[in-house]
Amino acid sequence: MAEGKVSAAYLQLIAVALSELRRDTLLLVDSGWAEPVRRRAHELASTLVEACDRRGMKDVAAHCRSVANLARLPKMEALPIESALREKFEALHRETEKLLAVHAKRGIG
Repeated sequence: MAEGKVSAAYLQLIAVALSELRRDTLLLVDSGWAEPVRRRAHELASTLVEACDRRGMKDVAAHCRSVANLARLPKMEALPIESALREKFEALHRETEKLLAVHAKRGIG
């Protein structure tokens, strides 16, 4: 689907899922990269990639894909850089929220 009209309800669902993803990535770093938390964060980010791609929100999907790729890191690779990962996750979440707001402001819905 080409980038264009996306319903307000769909955008709201994406916003809720992004909020959950933000919580999950914080928990992931705080948990010392616990496997169940890592799997949940990766699955949610991957699902968001698919959902955003289907509606033509390629920019939002790209940011979610970055989160998914980082969440896929094995514990042994993630722990030494957990501070940098926390910062990167936060930056990705902030930018993703801005992009979602842009989609909403386009009069979509």
